[in-house]
Amino acid sequence: MKTRIICAGTFDVLHSGHIKYLKKAKSLAENTYLIVIVSRDFNSEKIKKKKTIHNEQERLKKIQSLEMVDEAVLGYEGNNFIERIVSLT
Repeated sequence: MKTRIICAGTFDVLHSGHIKYLKKAKSLAENTYLIVIVSRDFNSEKIKKKKTIHNEQERLKKIQSLEMVDEAVLGYEGNNFIERIVSLT
């Protein structure tokens, strides 16, 4: 059985720090399955107090294209991060 590792973020302008974060997460255990939760536009704007440059679908596609990512999903709208994590387990 693979060890599931879940990471989350907005990932608006994908940069080397994001790549290092995701690679490090993937390397935390042998035989991992890396799931990345991409913040919804509404949630990101609410937290960061500004509009994202790229919409949630564009950001999701970028994350899905990364070699180390096994699965990428959008978060839930609203303050229910734990519910989203539980839905992935």
